[in-house]
Amino acid sequence: MNKEINLNDKLGKVEKPSVENILGKKKVYVCILIQAPLEAPKELHDIIQKYWDAVETNLSNLEKKAGVINKIFVEGIPGKGEDVSIAIKEASIGAWQISETRTKSGAIFEELEDKEILLKVVDWSKCINVGLMSQQVADMITNQLKAESEKRIDYIKNSLNNNINEGESALIFTGNQDIQIPENIEKFIISPPELDMVAQWIKNAQQEMEEKIRNQYNTQQEKEKKDGSDKTDSGLWTPN
Repeated sequence: MNKEINLNDKLGKVEKPSVENILGKKKVYVCILIQAPLEAPKELHDIIQKYWDAVETNLSNLEKKAGVINKIFVEGIPGKGEDVSIAIKEASIGAWQISETRTKSGAIFEELEDKEILLKVVDWSKCINVGLMSQQVADMITNQLKAESEKRIDYIKNSLNNNINEGESALIFTGNQDIQIPENIEKFIISPPELDMVAQWIKNAQQEMEEKIRNQYNTQQEKEKKDGSDKTDSGLWTPN
């Protein structure tokens, strides 16, 4: 049964395998893939860069204890090799820099996703969010989405199992730390404090935007109310 091991945990704690046993097993290091839009404030870009710097430090320390990265997988990007490297550079420069360091040392991009299954999941997800009128159609789409999602999970698990050899370590870039991993593979979660800093910044920005919208709405309402009360013309003609 695989064990989720947070990087902040010490290897060798109770219910954790020894370093020797870990080195001989299949391992995955799970990292959240994030990137700010180019038009985002500099403050957010700076925080995200700190996140990737922390990920690099934590990964390097983990590699010394549990094994260097041999394989790299990216959720949401089909294919392998150079194609994935190009795609991840467009998706997140921080993730690409970390990958580039490992590929120069011999790590390779392996396939995690099946393109056709992934596209079906994406399309069925879009269908279910269009505001359907028919419950029968909604049920059909839900069932199709569930079936393809299960196929996707199975494909990802098989990809990890088949492409990671005993004793090897792999890096997974994903949008979800809870990504399902085969039970015979040890799972390490890379979660530095800077990840919480990014989440907090986004939360604060959303609250500020919501507050701004509320204030604009209230101001408009007050203006319309004032304009209405200032109109004293009854619309009837009166002699001078």
